[in-house]
Amino acid sequence: MKQLKEMLLYAMAVFMLKGLGFIMMPLVTRFLSQEQYGELNVLVSMAAMVSLVLTLGLGEALFRFTGQSSQQDTVMRQCLRLSLLSSGGFLCLSILFIEPLLALLPVSLAALDVQLFMINLAAGALLTVPYCYFRLTKQAGAFFMLSVGQGVLQTGLSVWFLYQGLAVRGLMLSGAIASVAIMVVTLVYFRHYWFGARMAFNRTHYQYCFFIVCSSLAVYGLSGAENWLVAAALGKAQLALFFAAAQFGLMISVAFEPFRMWWFAKRFAFEQNNSDLGAHYAVLGVQIGMLLALLMLIIAPWLMGWLLPAHFAPSLVYIPWFCLIMVARFHADLLNLGCFLKKSASVAMIINAVCAAILLPFGYWSLGELGMMGLIWVMVGVHLLRAILFLVVSQSLTPLAYPFKSLVGSWLIFLTAFYFTITVIDERTLTEGFPANYVLLLGVLVVLKMALLVLGYMRILGRFYRAPAIEIKEVTL
Repeated sequence: MKQLKEMLLYAMAVFMLKGLGFIMMPLVTRFLSQEQYGELNVLVSMAAMVSLVLTLGLGEALFRFTGQSSQQDTVMRQCLRLSLLSSGGFLCLSILFIEPLLALLPVSLAALDVQLFMINLAAGALLTVPYCYFRLTKQAGAFFMLSVGQGVLQTGLSVWFLYQGLAVRGLMLSGAIASVAIMVVTLVYFRHYWFGARMAFNRTHYQYCFFIVCSSLAVYGLSGAENWLVAAALGKAQLALFFAAAQFGLMISVAFEPFRMWWFAKRFAFEQNNSDLGAHYAVLGVQIGMLLALLMLIIAPWLMGWLLPAHFAPSLVYIPWFCLIMVARFHADLLNLGCFLKKSASVAMIINAVCAAILLPFGYWSLGELGMMGLIWVMVGVHLLRAILFLVVSQSLTPLAYPFKSLVGSWLIFLTAFYFTITVIDERTLTEGFPANYVLLLGVLVVLKMALLVLGYMRILGRFYRAPAIEIKEVTL
């Protein structure tokens, strides 16, 4: 029961924080021109890439190397110290070398906008360790209050600055103010945890962090770097259309985030204590993700009509493909535990790097030959390949009893819905809606999917409700 309450708080925090961002979409797309929206997307893509390096993989290290409760604080203090050094050094260097940085970008950006953006990144990176520590020590209430506070403050400031006509600069300013303010509040709240013994990281710890960062950068090459390809090949206006469609895939990820936040903090403990139960939870997560993607196929036209102005209508035909990409990502992210238990996560880095090395050149080539859809087809193929590689390699390193048979029906349902969606969806769907027979078909498929989920996981859901929290045991390096 405590686990369900914890997940509920995470759900509320994520939905309020991310939901505020999605609520901002109608305002942002109406106050900014399509070119300005493309410029904002370049900054968002930069944030996704730079934050991966700034956090140094310390959140994952905290989860991976925490031992008994007496060790949690020592690992956390070392991670917090490294985070302070990383964020402070990054902020100083980025301000000093702003002009060479601007010269490297594929589009022109104002120096002040980028500097405000850097402040936001540095403060956000510093919040990583406290937030992960709250998750690890089951302080979901503190996580909820601080994360929601940041979202509410940033949204309020963003609305005010947009109405003042500050456009992209206003959004960067609101992010910087909110991040710094919440960082100060968090560190003050966190002050009792600052002092005491620190775990001295050895080569194994730093190696794990290095591989996590490299793996994350490779993942960015799969989900993020494509924005740079579109900007370089087609320009900021086309990037705005691509990014708008990608936001619907992000909505699926946000809806799934409560399970992800709970599971990623507990997965190593489950593997040590009850690997069979952990394997069922992992597949349960995949099933939930597929249900969310199926629902997005139905509601995407309605959401787009409500969230975005009419000139974003061409983005609608890309959304089903982003739903398929998200399904592949759920498989890769959840059925991969062996890759993180063995060889210091280097295997995960290699798989992600290989897939990114395939996507980037072929994606750029496809943009020139086939346009936007060519890039999307390449993305789908690479993400499916990544899911297969993670599953095969993970099982070869640490075989787990995943109930794969339960996924067969889910894939049949999803692919049926996907096929019929791409055959009927076009820009007219925004105004005319789906045909009645198609709506009925999707409704039947959703009911079947939910029935499969409930009937197939009645036992595991019951155990989830009754099971006591798994205690984290010491991890031997």
